[in-house]
Amino acid sequence: MSSSDAVWRLTVLGSATLTRADGGSVRLDRKTLTLLAYLGLEGVQSRAQLSALLWPDTPAAAARNNLVHLLRRLKAASGADLVRSEGQQLRLAPQVQLDVLNVLGEHPLGPPPPFLDGHDFDDCLDLTDWVHSQREAVLVRWLTAQRQAIVQAQANGQLQQALAVAEALLLADPLSEEAHRSVMSLQYALGDRSAALRAYQRCKALLHSEVGVEPSPETVRLAREIGEGTLPLATPDNSIPLSVLRPPTLVGRESEWARMEQAWAAGLGIMVIGEAGSGKSRLAVDFLRSKTSHQLLLFGGRPGDAAAPYTTHARTYRQVLGAYPDLDLPDWVRRELARIIPELALPGAAEAGPDAQMPLRSEADKLRFYEAKVEMIRRVALRGPVILASDDLHYMDEASIEAGGYVFSKFFGDADTNLRTLFCFRTDALSGLAAAVAQQMIDAGLAVPIRLGPLDDRAVASLLSEIEVPSDAALASDVWRFTHGNPQFVLETVKAMFETQTFTVGQPGETLSGNVAQQITERLGRLSEAALHAARAAAVLQSEVTLERVAEVLHIGLLDIATAWEELEQAQITRGERFAHDLLFEAVLAQIPAATRRLLHRSAARVLSAPDQGSWPTAAQQAAEVARHWLSGGEPLQAAPWLMKAAQAAEATLRLSEAASFYHEAAAAYDAANLPSEAQEARAAERAAQLRAAV
Repeated sequence: MSSSDAVWRLTVLGSATLTRADGGSVRLDRKTLTLLAYLGLEGVQSRAQLSALLWPDTPAAAARNNLVHLLRRLKAASGADLVRSEGQQLRLAPQVQLDVLNVLGEHPLGPPPPFLDGHDFDDCLDLTDWVHSQREAVLVRWLTAQRQAIVQAQANGQLQQALAVAEALLLADPLSEEAHRSVMSLQYALGDRSAALRAYQRCKALLHSEVGVEPSPETVRLAREIGEGTLPLATPDNSIPLSVLRPPTLVGRESEWARMEQAWAAGLGIMVIGEAGSGKSRLAVDFLRSKTSHQLLLFGGRPGDAAAPYTTHARTYRQVLGAYPDLDLPDWVRRELARIIPELALPGAAEAGPDAQMPLRSEADKLRFYEAKVEMIRRVALRGPVILASDDLHYMDEASIEAGGYVFSKFFGDADTNLRTLFCFRTDALSGLAAAVAQQMIDAGLAVPIRLGPLDDRAVASLLSEIEVPSDAALASDVWRFTHGNPQFVLETVKAMFETQTFTVGQPGETLSGNVAQQITERLGRLSEAALHAARAAAVLQSEVTLERVAEVLHIGLLDIATAWEELEQAQITRGERFAHDLLFEAVLAQIPAATRRLLHRSAARVLSAPDQGSWPTAAQQAAEVARHWLSGGEPLQAAPWLMKAAQAAEATLRLSEAASFYHEAAAAYDAANLPSEAQEARAAERAAQLRAAV
């Protein structure tokens, strides 16, 4: 076997080494090892980004030259092309295998050694941050893999093996009540009730001595059931198959697909429109991914975006920059886009940040701002055919809708532009402006509406077959009647079946979503307390969800959140850092008790108002989000100053109607706080904004 064909092993847990599977190792310096690890974990990267990461204090040209020499030394030492070059992009060769990707297999009985242990990156601050984050991620991945191994061993009836893994998990994380409960349950299942109760006493003593708290009600309840002998010795396999999260095959949309193909062939935009749960996103993504000649950039509105101007566009244009990190933008474009992406500010400009953004003072300023967005998209399209798809248009803020309409109008009908567009939104859910823009595009023949109806009974039967539901024709017919053929309602019904192991449905509800909404609520009730709290905090945060923020809102550790989030993902409530479907987000939000919701909103306001909460796209977004949380938390006095900030930031972008609305809310908040002079000042500002808007 030649060196170029050999399998290589890159060990990054502990002392980093690079070895060939058939023997022999290669001595490499820390930056070369780190480059291989970075490509293996982060995927394809640009040469410019890697050069800046490894040599941050070196001029760009010299840093790129350093990277060239590093790659040459690596090839000379290994005799193989371990890093593949694709123009300005680099990727790790497929024959290089990382131990960190199989962390449980490498370290089954104890936590792994630190990531890139013994290597110092004090001269590369961004790299230091990345290494530290990987060290934490490795531990989280190992803990997650351990928990999954326990579940799998239990499902296979290998209780002794499950107990060994649970005890290893407990050694690594001795304050984890989940690990204590696993040991207790497995000892009991193995017939040793005394050992199970001793495990509980150890848990209780440790929590008291280390953190001064008592075990949670869930742990106490488990101990009581073990003591009384009422804990079942086995539980049914109620896991939800992954096929339910995303069925392998799209069913029942053949005619819609054909009309989309006709629109595509005619070079027209496509609008996929349907009720909540009708499968808009799945149809759109499957269709667009079939167009392999085009790169897909998928954007989307999120709940909460409408609170402040340009929230959606700030996020989506950042996504474009993430997809094209070496995109060459003229200085004037960078200056204009720095209004919503502060890190694009030119060197020597005012310190980047929401409060340093240039105000828009005239319609001419706004037009130049919009033209900068057009230029950025034009430069993307020059690199090759691209599709810009906008999902959940009904969540987008009106400023982004207006700007987006301008941008897209510059490309429709231009045969020389390699740009295609697709939009998805709910029936009758668009704002007045968005609905008008969409209708204008349809009336002008620039876009074709594809309206999704419910699935028929045969399509529902095919869907159940695709996701391997143990069913017959009668059950398929019952599911169709129960869900009215709404695809997401079908999937939610199936999830409830798997969780309860009851493959029947009740009578159809009087409303389309009534019984299905109840099923979602019952599914949430089967979550652990920790997972339910995490879901509620995420629903309250809306578009600003990260696991770190959820942990801060709940005042708990990140590892505890990782455990709770894993449960939410297994239950198919969340996917990544978002809810798996908007219907789930809405159901979680709706069932939060009023008192709990107020507490969560106040906690979220404190978290999001902190100065170290990262770079907000716009000053208006941060101010509006913080104000929303204070208002929902019943604290108008805290909300009022933030509403004034949101109004002033909206004025700076010439969004005068939004500014007037913020001033109006601020006046009402000051009134509620019994501050009449401040309320009067806010109303005067509201009238001034209204007058400017009328000019």
